[in-house]
Amino acid sequence: MHAPIRSLALVALATAALLPAGSRAGDPSKQALVPKLQGAELVEALRAGGLTVLMRHTATDAVAPDPATFDVADCATQRNLSDLGRQQAAEIHDAVAKLGIKVSRVLSSPFCRCLETARLAFGEVEIAEVLSVGDELSFAEKHERGQAVRKILATAPAPGTNVVLITHTGTLLYSFGLETRPEGVAHVFRPGPVGTWVYLGSLAPEDWSRFAAELAPTN
Repeated sequence: MHAPIRSLALVALATAALLPAGSRAGDPSKQALVPKLQGAELVEALRAGGLTVLMRHTATDAVAPDPATFDVADCATQRNLSDLGRQQAAEIHDAVAKLGIKVSRVLSSPFCRCLETARLAFGEVEIAEVLSVGDELSFAEKHERGQAVRKILATAPAPGTNVVLITHTGTLLYSFGLETRPEGVAHVFRPGPVGTWVYLGSLAPEDWSRFAAELAPTN
């Protein structure tokens, strides 16, 4: 019973060791990366564009993990968004529009809960296997996926726009040591010097609507 937990902890520690120097400083959330922006400052940065959002799917039904009959093409075999998750995604969609945040590209894991989050919150979506669940992968394979995600984060979006990546717990934890809760947490990155990226901070699902009410232009 304790072996999987111990294995998970070892992977998280090993992954943290791969992160850029200085990114492992202590933080109340205990995640590996320290936020540089919070709240309204982070939202304003998104409004300016040039960032990439690495986001976990929104809230799901409280059911057992995907069954042995799992088929990535059949949503009936998977854990899917709950009514709350759909509401969260729809509210994010409305908030993004009100705030004038421009999104030029959305990539998603092929799992139904990620694709539905992407479509409800941001519209058109491209499937990216690199964002899929990777629990069954070896450490080396997880590292390889993490490197592929890092490459996306280091790539500048179209001017004035942002890119969104919809994924799972594993990508956030194994690749970056990031906080994975609540479902729908969105971590924001800015491309740095060639081949690098800078972690800016995170938004919870309810933050989008809250800041839309506070910051959106009024007629």
